[in-house]
Amino acid sequence: MKNIMTGFLFIFLDFSLNLGNSKIGLIPDFIGYIIMIKGLEEMAEESNFFIKIKPYVTGMAIYSGFLYFMDLFGASVSLGIMTYLFTLTSIVVSLYISYNIVMGVIEMEGTYHTFLNGNTLKSTWQFLAIFNVLSFVSLLILVAAIFFILATFVVAICFLVAFSNSKNRYYEIVR
Repeated sequence: MKNIMTGFLFIFLDFSLNLGNSKIGLIPDFIGYIIMIKGLEEMAEESNFFIKIKPYVTGMAIYSGFLYFMDLFGASVSLGIMTYLFTLTSIVVSLYISYNIVMGVIEMEGTYHTFLNGNTLKSTWQFLAIFNVLSFVSLLILVAAIFFILATFVVAICFLVAFSNSKNRYYEIVR
């Protein structure tokens, strides 16, 4: 679970430097997905949800790596509206991956007959999904977009905290 948590940190926390048309991601998503793959392999015996999404995580590692280097060399600026399509694809697949991880935690609650913070994690994920969609839809209205992007950031932090709590509870019961 530690590697899944580290992967989530890389994926959900985005900091970058913009230099002209180039954008340098300081915490690359593709590294987060690569780390997450290791975590999914470690957790494969705990729930089928973890192994089921491994191909999606692998695909996102490649996909987000491609986007990272497009940003780095300034090529994504010339894509115009395709940038939104790439972003939407990333959001949808990322939400699918995180949903399955949440469901894996909930399944482990049943397996171990213990509390792993699954319901809170799922509720936070639902808010994350809603605010991601609202952020994307509101891009045409600048004030609304800024609000929803900030709200998405706050909810992402809440999701990371909830997942960290689940991770800590898991390690308490397996030790």
